[in-house]
Amino acid sequence: MRGVVPLAAAAVVISAGCAGPNTNAPASQVASAETSATQPVRQAVLFGATETVTYEGATAQYTVANLRQVPADAQIIPAKGTMYAVDVTIAAQTGTTIYNGFYFVAKAADGTTIAPAVGAVRPGITSGQLPAGQKVDGHVAYDVPQGKSITAVMLRDPHGNLLAVWAQ
Repeated sequence: MRGVVPLAAAAVVISAGCAGPNTNAPASQVASAETSATQPVRQAVLFGATETVTYEGATAQYTVANLRQVPADAQIIPAKGTMYAVDVTIAAQTGTTIYNGFYFVAKAADGTTIAPAVGAVRPGITSGQLPAGQKVDGHVAYDVPQGKSITAVMLRDPHGNLLAVWAQ
């Protein structure tokens, strides 16, 4: 899947204070994510912030906002735990941005990852290509196991490399 833009399931450690301050959010509210010793540390921004990501020759602006519980009557696929969703907007700036709902992985308070439940709510972010100047809006849902809570949503590339992080 060459040329695909961020977000695939992979474990990431999120902890406060691993990197310098982020000018997009107060330091006390920012977490950082590190995927390996060779990758740069990614500073989290608050839910609702827009991050510009360049990957495989394409640049797009991503916004992840409005983390909330999904009522049972709005679920297309019933949750085994509790269904949560975020609103995602992807606006292609240059090149052709390849997107996929599976690139958005949630991080639980206990450090585990929660894979997206693509197709569980409508309108959902599925997959596709966006030429420069186009945008797509939709939801990404997560079936959160009992006793867990979402603290961050991470955007990954198809290889699991971290591209951006949104946190509370």
